Amino acid sequence: MTNISLTVLGAGTMVPTKTKNPAGFLVKAGNTNFLLDAGPGTMRHLTDYNYNIQDVDIIFISHFHTDHFGDAFNLVHSRWVDDNYNKRKNKKITFLCPKETQKRFKLWRKIFWVEPNETYPIKFLEGPRKLKIKNIEIEIFPVKHVKWFSSVGIIIKRKNKKIVYTGDIGSKHNFNDLLKKASNADLLITEASYEKPTPNHYTIKQIKTLVDKAKVKKVLIVHVRPQQEKRVEKIYSQNPKFILGKDKMKLKIYSNE
Repeated sequence: MTNISLTVLGAGTMVPTKTKNPAGFLVKAGNTNFLLDAGPGTMRHLTDYNYNIQDVDIIFISHFHTDHFGDAFNLVHSRWVDDNYNKRKNKKITFLCPKETQKRFKLWRKIFWVEPNETYPIKFLEGPRKLKIKNIEIEIFPVKHVKWFSSVGIIIKRKNKKIVYTGDIGSKHNFNDLLKKASNADLLITEASYEKPTPNHYTIKQIKTLVDKAKVKKVLIVHVRPQQEKRVEKIYSQNPKFILGKDKMKLKIYSNE
C-alpha cells in the first residue's frame, strides 16, 4: 500500500525552460494533498497532470521568491472563481508558510483582486511549528537562505514514512540542525548543485555528507540551473540514492504496515 506519493510539477529554477517549470511538488499523504511551493505555472501543470486545483488541502510556501510562490495566491483566486461558476461552497485551504505571508496576501489583493466582498476561507499558520493533521505529523522549521526575509522547510510524517523538503537553502545553514531534521528520511527534496559554498545555496559536497550521516534513503535534487545540469547529473548518477528531479516525475514511498 502506498503511504506517500510525490508528483513533480516543477523541478526548475526562476527561469522556466521547455522541460522544467519553477518549483512545485504535489505530495499525497493518505487523503491529504500538500502543495509544496507553487511557482509560476503550477496550476497549469496540476491540470496537465490530471489533478484538480480543488483537491489541494494545504499549500506550503518555503520563501517569497516568485519561483516558489508565484502561483500560490493565484490558486486561491482560481478556486474562488471556479466555485462561483459551479455555485459551490468554498473549501478551506491552509497555508503553512513563513512569517508575513498573510500580510503579503492582503497587499497582493489590493493590486490584483477586484472582488471586494470575497471571503475565501484561508487559514495562515506562519513560522516554525509542529502540528498534526489527521494522522499526519508536520514540522515547519527555519531555513537559512537569504537575509531579507525568513524561509522555512517542512517535514511530513505518516505512519513510518518521512519526507523532508528544504526549499532553497544556503551553505551557512546550521549543518547539525539539518542533520537532525533529515535523519532517516525516506525522501529528502532539496537543492545542491553548487561547487563552492555560497550564502544562499547548498553544495554537492554538503549534501553528500548530509545524506551519509543522516542515513537518508533517497534524495530528489531540484533547482539546478540549466548550465549546471550535465555536470550535476554526471556526479549524482554515480550514487543510486540520488535522483535528479524532472517535471512529471512520480515517486512512491511504500509503507511496511
